Amino acid sequence: MQLKNQLTVSKFFQIVLDTLFTPVAIVLLTHSAKVCPEYGMHWGKRMLMGGRFWYNSLWVTTGTNWRAHLVMAMKLLETPRKKEGSVVECGCWKGGATVNLSRVCAITGRKLIVYDSFEGLPPPVDGDFVAERAFRKGFMPGAFAGQLEEVRENVRKYGSINSTEFVKGWYEDTLPHHEGPIAMMFLDVDFCASLHDCLINLWPHVVKGGFVFLDEYLNLPYCAVFFSEKYWDKYFASPPPGLAGTGTGIQVGMHFTDHRLRFQHGKLQQPHSVAYAIKGSEALWEFYPDEQPPNSTGHDNPEAATTQS
Repeated sequence: MQLKNQLTVSKFFQIVLDTLFTPVAIVLLTHSAKVCPEYGMHWGKRMLMGGRFWYNSLWVTTGTNWRAHLVMAMKLLETPRKKEGSVVECGCWKGGATVNLSRVCAITGRKLIVYDSFEGLPPPVDGDFVAERAFRKGFMPGAFAGQLEEVRENVRKYGSINSTEFVKGWYEDTLPHHEGPIAMMFLDVDFCASLHDCLINLWPHVVKGGFVFLDEYLNLPYCAVFFSEKYWDKYFASPPPGLAGTGTGIQVGMHFTDHRLRFQHGKLQQPHSVAYAIKGSEALWEFYPDEQPPNSTGHDNPEAATTQS
């Protein structure tokens, strides 16, 4: 009973804080000098867009926060029209992010391509530690399912259906057939095997400077793939791109400092953000002092040491 009361009080304060800070969050998140004038989205229109994102989140079930959707929308508005590419969403559930992304796609003249099984979580794959952990907690295959017609109707009612294309099926079957450049994609796919399918099949299509947003930013071992020199060398013959926001997410105006709080109840700190990688960036560690040749830094050379000091 005491725990239930604590959860009720915590939920109440979360709602109050979120409501009070919403206008401030919209102002801060839509303020950017890099928005392309060609879209005609002056600050007033951007704030109206943020308000619409918040409104949509009240009516369409979403696994991510409208603030994260607004961050993605702003990055798209900062991308010039001459940079080719569609927007890809993998994993849409009920369409909470889809409705908002479809609206900004309509503004920027891009196509939103939504890949989802529309059958919920897939069966586990051997070696996928995230899936194994989820299934031990009771998340069986088929959980978090959103029917295609349900999602389509949400987009038709709250978003832009003319900007949206749906591709139904398991990633291993559908993603290999993707065609065309990608300017931005949003991955909310939960499992390692699904993330691997997305990266292997879609990363080559992402244009240089394109964004890859990730919802599972709290799971450090999951995010490690974006820093894995072995993975990126093995599959792409390139350095890893890194992932901004790993562990806590990028700043979206929430009080949040510890990724472990996700699994604690009754806390006012709640993760409502996103992380992202940029095609063409590198997160490669190159400092190995024991492998440096003699005098490579000048510290063994008295004259060089004197010069450096």
